[in-house]
Amino acid sequence: MSHQQTARTGEVYPFSGGEFVLYKTDRLERLYIELTNRCNFSCRMCFRNNFSGAFGTMPDRVIDALLEQIAVLPRLKSALVGGIGEPLMHSRFREVITALKRRGAIVDVQTNGVLLDDDLIDFLLQQDVDRIITSYECAAVGHVQATGLKRTIARIAELRQKRRGGWSRANHPRITLEWILTADTLDRLESEAREMVALGVNEFILSNLLPMEESMAADSLIMSQSTGRADRVAWQNQGDILEPFIDALRYRAKVQRPEFHLRTERWCSFIERNAMVIRHDGEVTPCYRLLHDSREFYQGRWRDVLAHSFGNIADGSALEIWNSRDYLRFRHQVRNKLYPSCPDCELRDGCDYIQDSSADCYANSPSCGDCLWDRRILICP
Repeated sequence: MSHQQTARTGEVYPFSGGEFVLYKTDRLERLYIELTNRCNFSCRMCFRNNFSGAFGTMPDRVIDALLEQIAVLPRLKSALVGGIGEPLMHSRFREVITALKRRGAIVDVQTNGVLLDDDLIDFLLQQDVDRIITSYECAAVGHVQATGLKRTIARIAELRQKRRGGWSRANHPRITLEWILTADTLDRLESEAREMVALGVNEFILSNLLPMEESMAADSLIMSQSTGRADRVAWQNQGDILEPFIDALRYRAKVQRPEFHLRTERWCSFIERNAMVIRHDGEVTPCYRLLHDSREFYQGRWRDVLAHSFGNIADGSALEIWNSRDYLRFRHQVRNKLYPSCPDCELRDGCDYIQDSSADCYANSPSCGDCLWDRRILICP
């Protein structure tokens, strides 16, 4: 037996009269870092509106632990600094970016763009940040700074071209727009997309609107057999509404588009990318959905989403938490789809499990059975 084989350690779990072993691994490759869940905006479509916990900012104790661990994670390839808040509001934002780039990681910064002045843009260019992701919605549920954001995007494009010496690597960092699709923005998608590409945008991430209040359900394009949307968009042909938008951007920008109805395939980007999310208080969660206590409205009913932590980086190393017994099993269950498909279950109307995310009928805890991100109906960067 080789040294590589004998050196492997794992956790043993009972299973169907026998047992199976999950081996520990150092393949923690991507970090999502929430420096704060505070924000300088209060948009109607934002998940923060339904948080039930306290808002906060990452304290020095956690920042210090984070910086120490960034330097030693053996397989770290990339990181996104953002979360459900505005990272530029944190006083040590630059320190975290510098540490990640010194480590050699691909770094994305997720921001609403309001605080991106020339000084901050120049810092991000100096640090060779790989992607600047900002939200843009021209509907009433989104941001109100559309004109200002367009000026900021144009300024980023201008400064990156100057710094790169003309057109050499002129699209680095990439400028990415997160765009929440709503019923009243469909007619403007194509014209807005053309304008954004002309300003310097390289990529679009389209996602559906998850209503934060029942009155917003009419704005959402998510098709539900129980709520019905046949008056606006046909059940099987919703994808067609994006074709003019896709055609306008063909060969000009990358587009990630959502699904509009349930498909058999399930795919969790956090699990498949070997990613970990670090909350502003240092708690480690597996994804954005389980980052905070909140509520979701879908298929005509509310459900509670309960935050779930596997440990805190201020109390133990990220790699130790990654290889903890519960986290190992959770990743195995999600990667191998060992959880129910709740949105299209015929017993859904009489099921108590779907009231919250704490457990499901497969005895999983927490449960991903009702997750719309793994169905690609909602999309994270």
